[in-house]
Amino acid sequence: MARPGYGIWYGAVSPRGGLAEAFQSARVIDRHRGDPYLTGLRFTRPLRLLDVSGIGEGAWVTRVGGNHALDSAAHGRTQHWARTIHRAHDDLDGIVYRGRFAGGVCIAITERAADAFPALPALSLPLSHPGLSGPIDSAAYQLGYTIT
Repeated sequence: MARPGYGIWYGAVSPRGGLAEAFQSARVIDRHRGDPYLTGLRFTRPLRLLDVSGIGEGAWVTRVGGNHALDSAAHGRTQHWARTIHRAHDDLDGIVYRGRFAGGVCIAITERAADAFPALPALSLPLSHPGLSGPIDSAAYQLGYTIT
């Protein structure tokens, strides 16, 4: 459900994490359909992120009465938590969470961080680029995904 006035950008700290999240529904990394890209960013300022994952030894979730299943619960529940955090903490740019499919660090950045996005990405290549074959093959093998 779209929420007027809200914006969200999802990212992963590794290509494997990004591929795992982006292609999880069919577990097939399609390097051509929709002309997907691997894009890397360097934000222009430090982001203010709340660690809800516990990856960085954050205890916020426990302190507020939750547990670290927060980032693996049903999407409706995790989205409810994210909206509640967004409303309660207007000083935050987003959250750090554990990716559901690769287990690595992921981030969800809200519209509040619009000024932190660079004018141009540090890297942006189509997944069909020959230089990405090795990293994509490796990620697919590790994840148990296939490639088309």
